[in-house]
This record gives sequence, structure tokens and C-alpha cells, in this order.
Amino acid sequence: MRIQVKQPKGFSLAAASRFYEGFIPGSGMAVAEPTQLTLAFRLDGSFEAIAVALSHSSDAIALDIAGTRDELAVVRQVTRILGLDADGDAWSDVGRRDPVVGRLQSEFEGFFTAAKSSPYDAATWGILAARSSIRSAAKLKMQIARTYGDAIAIGHRLHHVFPSPHVVSTLRQIPGLAQKKLVRLRAVADAALEGRLDPDRLRAMAPADALADLQRVRGVGAWTASHIYFRGAAPPDGLPMTEPRVLRGWALAAGVPRPTLDAFARAAERWRPFRMWIAILLARHLATSGEWNAPGIARERRLSRRLRSA
Repeated sequence: MRIQVKQPKGFSLAAASRFYEGFIPGSGMAVAEPTQLTLAFRLDGSFEAIAVALSHSSDAIALDIAGTRDELAVVRQVTRILGLDADGDAWSDVGRRDPVVGRLQSEFEGFFTAAKSSPYDAATWGILAARSSIRSAAKLKMQIARTYGDAIAIGHRLHHVFPSPHVVSTLRQIPGLAQKKLVRLRAVADAALEGRLDPDRLRAMAPADALADLQRVRGVGAWTASHIYFRGAAPPDGLPMTEPRVLRGWALAAGVPRPTLDAFARAAERWRPFRMWIAILLARHLATSGEWNAPGIARERRLSRRLRSA
């Protein structure tokens, strides 16, 4: 099934593909090729396993869809993931009124945003990645997808999609996964089946209320709740305050020697209504600078978790 969506002004599919080429936490979710970007994920609500191949088509983006006939749900989700409903002029205006943002937009020209596919996807990653290296967590995620998930064919590729919450809730053992993490994965699956991870529900709540509600799910702490909300539900104007790499990215980009969360929040007022998108650019800027694993990051993240939990 092929449909088309309007391409927002200034958006580049190639720029989105370049992001996913190096996005280890998205392993299995995206395949970037010269002429198309393929995303494989669970559909909101039904949790069907689907794959979508995106390519340019004149002034539109063509979506070739496999795994569902609910094209409206696919368009809504892909739009959220890549920011395809954005006002391109409004996005450019932020860069014109804030030179720091303008430089970031030039550095990553044509890139809008790249969210996780859903709060459920973000939650499962948060559990798997806890106290583990990113590469190890990504390898385990793909192993679970191949063993317990669904395989979706589109074009010349077969995509393995992480198992649905219906399946995860029944699992009692996963090779290579600690039992404590499996218990937490099942709690996430139960929350998804109850509708607590519905992206529209989370985005309709005040951020503080959504984060507090998410932390009521077993095994979901302050950082994972933030990841679920900001990267999974993906509100464009959210402002993550628990990830020290965003703060460090801002300090580096803005030339601030001693950054504080209060100063960061004040500066971010100029970025509305795209604060979350700019937070992603700041994290990318930090990564390209070689400072992603700078000394003190782990300690700062632990401190941030304790402060937010308190």
C-alpha cells in the first residue's frame, strides 16, 4: 500500500536518514539507504508490527506500508516520529531569533526531529539499557526481536520488530536478560495494554503529571520516565531536564562555562514551540564534538535522577 504525505518546508529525508545511520538505540527500528528510509515498529493502539519505506516523491513523501491497512494510524505515527506536521517557517524563525539554534540548524540542515516510535518502544529501551552499555542493550533488543517478535518484509529486506506487549506480558524467561529486568519489561507491557503508555494520553497531561504517572510503573525511574515521555510521546515543546548530555550540549554550543538547569531553562524559553527538537540538536552537537562520554557524565546522570526523584 502506498500513500503520500506533504513534505514540510525545509525538511530533508536524507537528513533524517543520516541521524538513524548512527542511532544505536534505534537498532532494528530504522534502515537508512541512499534513496529511502525504512522504519519498522509497533503501531499505536493495536500494536501491529509494521514497516514503512519513505522516499521522496516530487514535493511529497511517499510511504510504502506493510503489516496493516490502517493508513491513518501509520501517517499519524510517522508524522510524530519525524515532525512532518511542523510549520517549516516557524522552525526557521527560532534559528533566526537565536544564533545558537541557527548554528545548530545549519550544522544539521534539513533535520527536524527523530523520536522513538512510541512510548512503549521508549519504555522497553529504558529497561534494557539500564546499567548496560548502549551496544549491549541494542544487541539484546535485536535478539529479543528475532526470537519473540514479528518479521515484516518490505522491499528486499526482512525487518524484525520487538515483541508486542501481549507477548512480553507472557514471557517468563529471556536468555541473556536478568530476571529483574524481565519483571520490569512485563510491567511495562501491562501498562501499555492498560493504555497508560498511549502517546495522546501522555501528551494531553501536564509534563510533571505525565512523568509522575509513568514512575508508578514498576521499574520506571526518573530517567526512564523522562525518556518515555520526551522521546516516546515526543511533545515538540517538551524540555528534558534529567539528561546531562543535553545540558552539556547547550554549554558547548552556547559557550557557557558553568551551565545550570535554571540558566538552560531560561535560554530555552526562546526556543518555543520546539524546545524538544532543539534538545535533540544539542545532544547531536555534543556527540559530533567527541564529548558524548566526557568524564563526569555518569555521575551527573545519577545526581540528576536523585534530584528528580526527590
